[in-house]
Amino acid sequence: MVDLLVLELVSKKYVSDIFTLTVGYDISNLTDTNIKYDGDITEDHYGRKVPKHAHGTARTLKKTSSTKMIMKSILELYDKIVNKNLLVRRINITAGNLVKETEVKEEKIYHQFDLFSDSNKADDEKKNDIISEKEERKIQEVVLKIKDKYGKNAILKGMDLEEGATTIDRNKQVGGHRGWH
Repeated sequence: MVDLLVLELVSKKYVSDIFTLTVGYDISNLTDTNIKYDGDITEDHYGRKVPKHAHGTARTLKKTSSTKMIMKSILELYDKIVNKNLLVRRINITAGNLVKETEVKEEKIYHQFDLFSDSNKADDEKKNDIISEKEERKIQEVVLKIKDKYGKNAILKGMDLEEGATTIDRNKQVGGHRGWH
């Protein structure tokens, strides 16, 4: 989902530094005797009792459309807020604070060193991140060109072919709707 969000940002030439993750849990978490849950309970839009969803916001160090930076922030947030004992029903990821790429000024990222840090190593890592961010952008643009020419399912990840994966079906939908068959 992060890949799809990032490709959308790149195609529209936007960047962001704030990402929201919402994870909704399945109703069976309250009825399955193998699942132990004693947290907050809310009602879904059908009026059924469900465990309260997990919700949080992740920030990146700067405004970006880098899959690597955004994925790192989202995964850290996921590990922090999600109850791993519960079955997940839905996941929603959104980007906020969108800004056109052309309107972003070069942001300086500061790093606090201590007496034991190797500042040369940190500088080398920063240079590698800049290079890899540029290379990542080129790859994203090529992926977008291929998907525009051959369709959204022209390039997939191996995990998109696993049982239960939804990317292929989601790519066939228009605005999240299946349409007429």
